Amino acid sequence: MDILLVEDDRTLALILADALLDGGHAVTTLHDGAAALAWLSENFCELVVTDVRLPSADGIQILERARKQDPPAEVLVMTGYATVDQAVAAMKGGAVSYLQKPFPQEALLSLVERVQANCEMAQELRLLRLQVASTGDPYRMTGDSATIQEVRVRLQQAADANAAVLIVGESGTGKERAARSLHQNSARSELTFMPVSCAAIPPSLLEGELFGYCKGAFTGAEQDHEGLFIQAGAGTLFLDDIDDLTPHAQAALLRVLQEREVTPLGATAPIPVHATVLAASKIDLADAIRDGHFREDLYHRLAVVPLRLPPLRERRSDLPALLADFFSRLDPEGRFTVSPDTLDRLARYDWPGNTRELENSATRAIALAGRMRSLRQEHFLPGGASITSGIRPENILPLREQIRLAERLAIRESLMATDGLRGAAANLLGISRKVFWAKAKELGLEDPKEDATRGDA
Repeated sequence: MDILLVEDDRTLALILADALLDGGHAVTTLHDGAAALAWLSENFCELVVTDVRLPSADGIQILERARKQDPPAEVLVMTGYATVDQAVAAMKGGAVSYLQKPFPQEALLSLVERVQANCEMAQELRLLRLQVASTGDPYRMTGDSATIQEVRVRLQQAADANAAVLIVGESGTGKERAARSLHQNSARSELTFMPVSCAAIPPSLLEGELFGYCKGAFTGAEQDHEGLFIQAGAGTLFLDDIDDLTPHAQAALLRVLQEREVTPLGATAPIPVHATVLAASKIDLADAIRDGHFREDLYHRLAVVPLRLPPLRERRSDLPALLADFFSRLDPEGRFTVSPDTLDRLARYDWPGNTRELENSATRAIALAGRMRSLRQEHFLPGGASITSGIRPENILPLREQIRLAERLAIRESLMATDGLRGAAANLLGISRKVFWAKAKELGLEDPKEDATRGDA
């Protein structure tokens, strides 16, 4: 990584720069806040490691300037105990983390590695966004898994052949998107795409909406109405939720597909129709045929090219590309990224609502993130949504024990980050020293009062 190190203690600056160089990073070292601001106005870096208290300009000003880069540089703040509050303020202002002096070199290198992983993931998402934007098809099925590549091939074949396609997939798998992609890549792309949900129209009104009606055909028919088959012209009519059609509506639709004409309600003469019909079902219609709920002859008319859309749990490797697609619309400025650890956790979630649920979760994550730039699992899945894939029931500890272990880990990590200073550790955890002491004793950790002589009482 390209790193700017700003530290007025020249001895410490030399030690830290050597450690970063040994870690394979390119390092520019400055000892003055004003010099750092001037450098940032003319140069680019991926990470700034800066002390809070500096001559001429402080670390908060450097943070603000570094975050104005495009893309913004990450900032890691170093601080002495006396300026912990300033470091916390820096975190709220966009710093990725901070280190309490004195700290071991390994702590710095570990944080830098984490930042580097996040930057690489952000770059991958940016590249994926560019790929999405460069396809020329806004409805292209996103992803590079084998199943989605096969879906795209089948869609293109059907588009070239002008064939009827039956798209089958669970709710949220992108059936309308697939239909729009097929239309976009067909010879009908400049003509009308007419989507209709068969489940959203009451059965008593469905035939009138599909085939049209004449004035006076029934009570309330105050004027002639062109049905959707006619409105679609020579374009595409997409019948979603085809499995919700009543037996009577199925028979009427079959006749239209066979004869290529409709007779509006109340009319005496049929009207030719030219639209290509695409249909979608959320269930396997073969099962509905066996159960007597769907006509087999209608199925064969609709399924010249049958196409199954896989649920997201069957193509988890497409999750980064899907997120990049959603972020290209939800976050066009590229403010947010997802850490590799979070992405791994999201990939282990089953996503019962499929890509629709993932898109809603991405929208929620951005809304909940506030000033945080790296989105975490709890931003996507608040309220305790469980990620259970690969977890065995016998390995689940009682909740009380899990809380106890989490508290022990939090206290130990806060002590490591503050070089054993208990007051500073309490500040990190957002609790009072009294609560910290009581909790440490309750969890069987060493008596926190023993280091009061270190000036942390």
